[in-house]
Amino acid sequence: MRPPLCRAAVLLLAASGLIARICPAAAAPYPHSALVRSVTWDFAGLATLRKAHGSDLWPLTWGRDGALYAAWGDGGGFQGDSDFVGRVSLGFARIEGEPRAGAPASYAGVNLWGDAPRYAQAPAQFGGKVGTLLSLGGVLYAHGGLWLGRAGISKWEDGRDANTSLWSTDAGHSWHAAAWSSRADLGSFVNFGRDYAGAMDGFVYMYYARAGDATHVYLKRAPMSRLLENPDTDHHYQYFCGTAARGAPQWSGTEHSAVAVFFDPNHALGAEAVYDTGLHRFLLTIGHAPTADYRDASAGQVGLFEARHPWGPWHTIDYEDDWGHLGPQARGDYLGLHLPTAWISADGTRLWAVFSSLHEYDSFNLVHAHLVLVNNPS
Repeated sequence: MRPPLCRAAVLLLAASGLIARICPAAAAPYPHSALVRSVTWDFAGLATLRKAHGSDLWPLTWGRDGALYAAWGDGGGFQGDSDFVGRVSLGFARIEGEPRAGAPASYAGVNLWGDAPRYAQAPAQFGGKVGTLLSLGGVLYAHGGLWLGRAGISKWEDGRDANTSLWSTDAGHSWHAAAWSSRADLGSFVNFGRDYAGAMDGFVYMYYARAGDATHVYLKRAPMSRLLENPDTDHHYQYFCGTAARGAPQWSGTEHSAVAVFFDPNHALGAEAVYDTGLHRFLLTIGHAPTADYRDASAGQVGLFEARHPWGPWHTIDYEDDWGHLGPQARGDYLGLHLPTAWISADGTRLWAVFSSLHEYDSFNLVHAHLVLVNNPS
C-alpha cells in the first residue's frame, strides 16, 4: 500500500490531468513466468475498435453456436451506443466475427435482451448487474446482483440486490433467475473453450472472495448439473483446501476449510480466468489498488498471471500501475479485464482483451496482446 502522502500526490496529479509516476510501482506478488518472457499490448487501435459507448462490465463466454455472449450494465449496449439511448441497467448481447486492427467492421454486436423493440431483440424483464457468464451444454449461465421485487425493479426488503444465478436456454433472448438469494460471493466462472469444451473434469470452477478480505482469492467448484441450486442450502459446492504431497488438489464441503489460491498485499479485485489451450495454461486477470475501496482502483492497475492449474502456483506475466497510460479517465473503478477464449490464437500467444471503465472507457474496449515465449522470442 502506498503511504498516504504519496497517494494524495497521485490523486492531485490525476485531478490536474498530469501523468507522472512519483511513487514506486506496486510490486508483483508472484515471480515472473518461466514460460512467457513478456507481453506486448497494442493500444493503437483502441479508439477505432471501440463500440457500445456508455455501457460497461462486459463479461464474456464462447457459446455453442460459435458466437460470443456478453452482458453489459447501465447503457444502450451496441444498438443504443449511448449512456442514455436504449438504456437498461442490465442487457445481454451476441458478438460475431473477430477483431482486426483498424477494421471496426471485423466484429459486430447485437443486443439480444434490453430496450426492445428498437434497441434489442427481446425486452429486459428485470434489472441489476451480471459479472460473469458461462456457456455449458448450450445453456448460458450467469451470476449477478438482480432487482427482483414484485414490480421487477425493486430490491429485496433489506435493500440488497438479489445475489443469485440466471440462465437462458434460447441463446440469450430470455433469462430466468433462480428463486434463492445468497449473501456470499457467487464467484466468477473459469471459461474453457467453445461451450466449455476442453474442461478438465465434470465440474465448473469459480473464483470468489470472502467478505472483508480484499487481499485473497479463493476457488470453489460445483458439478455441471447443479449450477442452479442454492449454494447456501444444498451443500454441493466443494472448496479448494490445499494440495497433497504430490500436488493433488484437496477439496472440502465446508467453506471455512478453504485456503486462498491467490494473494496480493496490494489488494485483489475482480479475479477471473480462462484456459489458454495453446499454452496449456490458465490465464488470470486481476486488479489491484492502494486500498480495498474500488473507488481507489483503476483499469490501469491490473495484473496478468499464468498457472498450470486453476489453484496455481501463479507466475507473473505482467503487473502494471499504469497499463495503457489510460489517464485519469480510467480512475475510480476496476471492472475487469476479460480474455475471450474465442479470440485466442491456436498457439495461445495472441489474444484480445476487453475492458471498460469510466468516461470515454465506459464502452466496449479492445486491446490486442502478444505473449512472447521464453523459448520462442519471435
